[in-house]
Amino acid sequence: MKSPDKEKAMIILFANQKGGVGKSTLAVLFSNFAVQKRERKVKVFDMDFQQSLYNKYLNSDLLENEKLYEVELSNIPGFKSIKKRAAQDPKVLTVIDLAGKMDDDNLVPVLKESELIICPFCYDEYSVTSTFEFCYVVKKVNPDSRIILIPNRVKTSVKYETMESVNQALGQFGELTSPVSDRIDFQRLTTSYTPESLVPILDPIFNKLFDDHIEADQPWQTETT
Repeated sequence: MKSPDKEKAMIILFANQKGGVGKSTLAVLFSNFAVQKRERKVKVFDMDFQQSLYNKYLNSDLLENEKLYEVELSNIPGFKSIKKRAAQDPKVLTVIDLAGKMDDDNLVPVLKESELIICPFCYDEYSVTSTFEFCYVVKKVNPDSRIILIPNRVKTSVKYETMESVNQALGQFGELTSPVSDRIDFQRLTTSYTPESLVPILDPIFNKLFDDHIEADQPWQTETT
């Protein structure tokens, strides 16, 4: 039996300084997927001021749905404690829904020490500009950071030329996934349930994230004889 490599805690950050791009929604969908489809244990921390992810968790609890994972409220200074807890059980994926702000010095260690930064954005001018600025700061703070950009809430009215130029500009910072269209189905998701209509759209994106960036970094996941 080959002994596994040293276990490494995986912290996955859902972040963008622009609000309304679907950070919390995608964090929930990713966490649901990780538990239900990849059979991973997940711990979620809601650092967003709106606490929408945590409220979804409370609503699911009130409906007595089966808990897929725990969700805790936290803040940016609380990252040090989160990092320490993640190191104690590296087989648990730590997912953080980060507040949309860049004017906090405590944000520096968060960006430096998160293994994977998932950055949803929309194709409107303000969202693109904010996303560009956010990615620029991330790369200045942590040049080795891996940023996954998810075009989210994409409307049918968006021109192909606009998408191409935006993708080219943002592509210098990280890897772009396939786009996620703006759908009413997102309003029905909970921390216990993902609408079936979203599965064919999101499963390929999340499976690639796992294969390329999560389990590829954790060789202890698969022990060989």
